[in-house]
Amino acid sequence: MSIKHLIRLLWRNKFRILIPPILVGLAVFFLTQNMPREYESKTIIFTNPNTNRGATDGGVVRMDFYTSNNLFDNLTLLVKSRETIEDAVLRLLAMHLSLPEVVPSIIQEDSYRNLQQHIHPELWEELAVPGNLEQTLVRVKEHYQNTPGSPIEYLLREHEHYSIRKVLERLYVGRKSSSDMMEISYRTNDPGICFHTLRLVSEAFMERYSGMKEMENTNSIAYFQNQLTKAQDKLREAEGNLKVFMTQNRILNYYEQGKYLDIAKLEHEQDEERSKRLLSGTRSNLDEIQEMFQNFDKRQVIIQTISSLQDEIVVRDMEIQGLRAQNGSAAKIERLTAEITNLKSQIEEASTELFRNSNSLQGIQRETLLEEWLGLKILFEQQKQSLDVMQNRKAYLSGKIEEFAPLGAELKKLEREVSVNEEQYLSILHGLNMAYLQKYDLEMSSSQKLIDEPYYPKTPLPSKRMLFILGGSLATGFMGFSLVILSFFLDRTIKSAPQAEKVTGLKVSGAWIDEKVLSKAVKKDILYNRLQKQFYNNIGKYLPQQGKKLILFYSLKQGEGKTFLIQKLVEELTDQNRKSVYWGSPGDASQISCESLSYHHETVIYDRKDTYWEERIAQTEKEFILWELPNIEELPLNYSLINQANVLVMVLDAERNWNSSDSRFHESLKEMIEIPHVIWLNKLKDDELEDVNGEIPRKRSFLRSKIKKILS
Repeated sequence: MSIKHLIRLLWRNKFRILIPPILVGLAVFFLTQNMPREYESKTIIFTNPNTNRGATDGGVVRMDFYTSNNLFDNLTLLVKSRETIEDAVLRLLAMHLSLPEVVPSIIQEDSYRNLQQHIHPELWEELAVPGNLEQTLVRVKEHYQNTPGSPIEYLLREHEHYSIRKVLERLYVGRKSSSDMMEISYRTNDPGICFHTLRLVSEAFMERYSGMKEMENTNSIAYFQNQLTKAQDKLREAEGNLKVFMTQNRILNYYEQGKYLDIAKLEHEQDEERSKRLLSGTRSNLDEIQEMFQNFDKRQVIIQTISSLQDEIVVRDMEIQGLRAQNGSAAKIERLTAEITNLKSQIEEASTELFRNSNSLQGIQRETLLEEWLGLKILFEQQKQSLDVMQNRKAYLSGKIEEFAPLGAELKKLEREVSVNEEQYLSILHGLNMAYLQKYDLEMSSSQKLIDEPYYPKTPLPSKRMLFILGGSLATGFMGFSLVILSFFLDRTIKSAPQAEKVTGLKVSGAWIDEKVLSKAVKKDILYNRLQKQFYNNIGKYLPQQGKKLILFYSLKQGEGKTFLIQKLVEELTDQNRKSVYWGSPGDASQISCESLSYHHETVIYDRKDTYWEERIAQTEKEFILWELPNIEELPLNYSLINQANVLVMVLDAERNWNSSDSRFHESLKEMIEIPHVIWLNKLKDDELEDVNGEIPRKRSFLRSKIKKILS
């Protein structure tokens, strides 16, 4: 849809769009004549979000976007909670009941009389203590709690000023930008009730919030005190277990004692190794001295041998001297001399051996060696006993280490238990101290402060009457506009030439305007002449230059205007001094009046043979034969007869719906038609007709002509 079509559519439906909003605006205007005026009061409260700190965080709070939003959501819900509103409303009701007479700054006359209608005088006297708000409030609360279904309960449920639901509807709570300020506003039709309701709601909110913070702090202190006692008992028990364990295992300092045992074992191993080396040296010296003792025995044997050899020499020498004295045998003397010589040689060898043993490196005196051997023997025994003692000491140290080592894990466990309990005790003690600090802070200062006190509204709010009128009118106008647009897109009628060509597949050769909605400003003669000539020119290309011209007209449904459009074509032919004849039903012919037109009627034209109609056409002297076919839905079609015509014209009502049955029938018809087949649209709207025939000739003002030119 183009802008031009949209403007045409809106202009055509201007009354449907404009009249309903005007009527709705008038109705709202008269209905809101007695609409009550409303008053509004506001207050601003500083919320101090830093007071919402924990008891163990040391007062350090990180206020990010989500934390801040969460805090203000909590505050908003607290203001709008049922208990807060109920407390404020009961105080307001008690204030009104305690008034001996109407006070305009508290309640208006109409509101006071309305309250008297809901509470009986006896109940009023029972609840009210004139001039004493607190006693009246106590009586009202007792009656409300102890008497289900009482007038007080009804007022808190349904009354305009005391209903909790309606107070919540008129109460606005919001954050001022991104600050710590919270704005509360309330509006109603009584200025005194508006002011005092807002004041009482603010006081109830601040009291409840302070009470909640104090209760949280009291609970925190009680919790920390209870946990501190438990932590202290656990710490003492752990310390007692550690003390018993160290006493039983005689542990002064486990780590120093373990270090001492480790060092002692290492030093003992070194001493043992050194003692083994000394013992080995002493044993070697003893063995060497004992070997020297064996040399002494050998010397003694040599001396004895030398002595025996010397004795034998002496004996032989005496024998030689005896032989010489007796002049013994020389041979015996020589033998004895040789033996003496041999013995001397043996003595010399023994002497040499004795000298070697007596003058070697180990050639020490026996007494000296004996003393040295005795000293070494005593030292060896001492070292041997010392090594045995060291080995016993080593076994003792190893036993102590094996006994002492497993105690470390248990001692570490007990120390860790003491450490954990001590840290828990200190943490809880710190939390308790912070809770006490917060308690003192809450006692010294309030977390909420009124920045702007509620004010008494002296002037009512601007009336929304015009807003209601404009809103109702615009909403109705938009609805009408939407319905017009929706009806356009949901409209299934032919409506325009492009739509006709789209659904039929045929070319539109002409159109006729809907004369029922034709404006008086339209120049009808000019328009009709243009439409007639347009159709004649478009079908003229299908007609022969010489001879008879046969034009068939049909429509898919009755009443689409075949006879009416044939009349318009006859008028055009008459203007051209052309002779024509009309074939159709008598009722249709009666609508056509023209001197140059002759009428011929056949009741049943399809039952005749084709040769009959060929003769009839040949016998006709008129140039144009305008043949209107009867209802093709009721009679069979003679396609051979139809195909003898020069052109077949389908008359189509633009205001009718085109459905699937029309499409099926028309498609089957087109398959059998061999001659030119066109459409003549009837009852087109003027805006759709301009797309076919151009601008409609009519009288227009200068401004309208300019707008028409711009849109075109």
